[in-house]
Amino acid sequence: MIKAVRIIVMLIVATSPLRVMADTFVSHCRDFPPELYFDGKKCIGVIPELVEDVLNELGHDIDWIYAPWIRSMKEAKRGNVDLLVRHSMTEQRLAVLKPINYGIRKRTLSFFKSNEFKGDITSYEDLQHVKLGAIRGVFYSAEFSKLNQDKLILVGRTEQLIGMLEMARIDVVVTSPSHNIDLFEGRFEKVSFEDAFLNYYYISIPRNSKAIRFYDDIARVMLKYRKTGQVNRYFQKYGVSVPEQIFSEKEDKPY
Repeated sequence: MIKAVRIIVMLIVATSPLRVMADTFVSHCRDFPPELYFDGKKCIGVIPELVEDVLNELGHDIDWIYAPWIRSMKEAKRGNVDLLVRHSMTEQRLAVLKPINYGIRKRTLSFFKSNEFKGDITSYEDLQHVKLGAIRGVFYSAEFSKLNQDKLILVGRTEQLIGMLEMARIDVVVTSPSHNIDLFEGRFEKVSFEDAFLNYYYISIPRNSKAIRFYDDIARVMLKYRKTGQVNRYFQKYGVSVPEQIFSEKEDKPY
């Protein structure tokens, strides 16, 4: 009888390895509705639903914590967070995070100038010679990241950029539909230059996190969701434009 019980237990373990190894992930959330936002003690929106379903399929749970991106990266380096969601990738971030792509969007950066600034901007070279404002800790584009970051005027909120532009404390600001471009349109003049590119979006597991051992399983399920079109349904549910799915080796290093 004891031998039979041992055999049954071994069969259960052998056939359900992911459930046996199930874990609770600590994941950070920030406000970017409708794709993700914090409501009470719950992170909701397109990406949280997608991520929760992927992890639930593997038997995992999630504890959501509200945190700005700068704090998320600090905690990721220490291994104190298991999952970061909805972000772009840079060389610096890749050293800390192991990414899983869930879609790509065509994205355009726009630049608006102070009413006191009489010139125009036609290239990144021109931007090197003006007082350029941006949000601290934000990824704008691979080309934007090549600018001398020490010369940028960085603030924490869009409202601060608007105030500085109105007072001509900066010459130009960078923005996009992801960064409240509507607050600048009709209020300031847009310069000629734009930066259009393909923006890859990821969820990532920090390399120092205890959850890194589940990376391959999570990446496999996410890839299945992408190839079957299941990812699209989360965006459609919230009325958000569906990202493109391009399957290539560039997904992990698109810069």
